[in-house]
Amino acid sequence: MLGSKRVQFALAIVTTVAVGCSGGENTETTGGKGGAGGQGGETSSSTGGAGGMGGDGGSAGAPVCPPEDDTVLAATQLFFGEGNSGEWKSFGFNLDGLESTATSKDVCKPNSGAATSTPYPDGDMGIDNSFGKNLLPLILSLYPTWVTDINNGIKNGFFTSMLELECLPPMGDVSVLTTKLYAATSLGAMPKFDGTDKWPVAPELLSDPMDPNSSTIVFNKASVMGSTFDAGKNETFVLTVPMKTQSGSTSIKLTLYAAHTVMTLSDDRKSATAGMIGGVLNTEEFVAEIKKVGALLNLCDSQVFTNMITQIRQASDILTDGTQDPDKTCDGISMGLGFNMKQVLLGDVGPATPVGASCP
Repeated sequence: MLGSKRVQFALAIVTTVAVGCSGGENTETTGGKGGAGGQGGETSSSTGGAGGMGGDGGSAGAPVCPPEDDTVLAATQLFFGEGNSGEWKSFGFNLDGLESTATSKDVCKPNSGAATSTPYPDGDMGIDNSFGKNLLPLILSLYPTWVTDINNGIKNGFFTSMLELECLPPMGDVSVLTTKLYAATSLGAMPKFDGTDKWPVAPELLSDPMDPNSSTIVFNKASVMGSTFDAGKNETFVLTVPMKTQSGSTSIKLTLYAAHTVMTLSDDRKSATAGMIGGVLNTEEFVAEIKKVGALLNLCDSQVFTNMITQIRQASDILTDGTQDPDKTCDGISMGLGFNMKQVLLGDVGPATPVGASCP
């Protein structure tokens, strides 16, 4: 019985941190093979404070057009950097502008008694992805097929995440492109990903629960240059993740700070590949949300749960705002995630998921 709960908890951690795992059914499905690793991230740095929460409208001077003229893209596949050859090292971005190792003196202090060799070294050219380095192997050791299961969750229409690119022209550069993030609940059928799927919108990210276009997560400094979409640096992504089991449900809110997202648009701008997001999970916020998973799976009093919470804290490698300070204890876990997207339609507002209980 305990072994089964270990598997469930491992899957739960994966689900909560996946950018595309926002909404819908429990993702414990079976089927086709999961995707290969995504392309490596750039090494741009962000040293400012945590990005502000998404605003409630477009930037000054940005064009305004009706929602039906916007382009909506949904995640079709997620890439986590799994593998035995350090694939995680190319997922994410160099958020702090450093190439840190276990002997670096310009980084924050280890969390919860971790050795410096736990969160460091960084990935390729300083890419920050302690989740990929530390938590990914833990999850894979407990549940080796989670990539397949999560990607089948998208394939079967259980969940996805969507980006609405307002007034995206069919060609040409756009220096300011207001973009909104949405979570999608269950489609109720296998998606075609041909532009006709009408995904219900999760209400957790909406300012008006009756208006599916009222996302609270707005990137006012997004742009398209050539084929590259860039959501802007130092943004804050808030992801609401409903989860269900046979005995109950919960809703987990995750926030990625100092985040950066890029992707390559197709020539017709109806799909995107080589998507990459990098950002920082505040450690204690993440732990608090994981405690909801522990309560859902009745793991609060188990040593497995206690050990995993400790390992999560020990994976902290950065400050929440994406910077480093050797006088402070690391309070953030860097993370990188790859994705592909295809065009869909925004549907009506779907049902909310109860928040649920939490472990003490």
